[in-house]
Amino acid sequence: MLLDIRQLVQEFYAMEAVSAMIQGNQYSCFQPMRHSHSRWHSDFMEFQKTYISQFAAAIYDYTVLVVAAELRHGKRQASRYIKDYYTTAYGREDVYRDCACYKAHDILLAGLHLFDPAFAKWNEAYGGKKWFYIAKAGLLKGTVSDEVFIDHCVDLSHNNSIYFDKSAGIFCLQETRLYQEFLDHKRICEPQALIKGQFGYCLNRLLLRAAQLGILPDYLPGCRSDHLFPLFSTQNESDLLTYQPVHWGNIPLNCSDENIGVGCFYSSQRRERRDYDDYRLEQCA
Repeated sequence: MLLDIRQLVQEFYAMEAVSAMIQGNQYSCFQPMRHSHSRWHSDFMEFQKTYISQFAAAIYDYTVLVVAAELRHGKRQASRYIKDYYTTAYGREDVYRDCACYKAHDILLAGLHLFDPAFAKWNEAYGGKKWFYIAKAGLLKGTVSDEVFIDHCVDLSHNNSIYFDKSAGIFCLQETRLYQEFLDHKRICEPQALIKGQFGYCLNRLLLRAAQLGILPDYLPGCRSDHLFPLFSTQNESDLLTYQPVHWGNIPLNCSDENIGVGCFYSSQRRERRDYDDYRLEQCA
């Protein structure tokens, strides 16, 4: 079953909001010296750590897969491409299925190299600067905290839409507009606004315990179903917590100069420019 990215993002920021709220007394009455509060905090931190670790792993796999699939357009849509690699004769789903034989890090480095506007020119509907930043984001995994990695990735977009609309067998994105509305909302709202609504079973249970213990005295159990905070399925949370990361292979992806070819997009541009120059010469003759 595909993971609903909008629900996961909202749960992630709900947990980030709770973490921020219990650090002061403006939004919470957390008393770490009380046994019941300390026990709740331990349970919350354990759940948050597992959730974020699994979410970051899923985003990393997704990033590598979609970068691998976008690179297949190089021969026809870019000025340079990897010779010994998939082409558009391979469908996107075929690349998702087969590219796990490569080293994940090599795929991202290939994206960083081939999508770099200083190295290759792309048809504006493919590759290019936005995919360069996507590959660069994937390479952040392990160099920054998983929280920072997730927070950075959820705001990414490619040339035509929100970054998470490719599926890749991991995520589904329903209601792109609502996803974007939530991202805009979380940038400007107070933290307590992010814990309204009803989330997956485990998170909802922790929030209810916090309310009953007086840690979050203003928290009301969610029963809202408005467009920003729909009622969420417990299954989605459960599927994330049991997510099995992709088993990436050990085959290097060769991006040496010897394995880089001149793409059709550059050749056609060059032909068009030559034809235009010939036409101008004829007009001036």
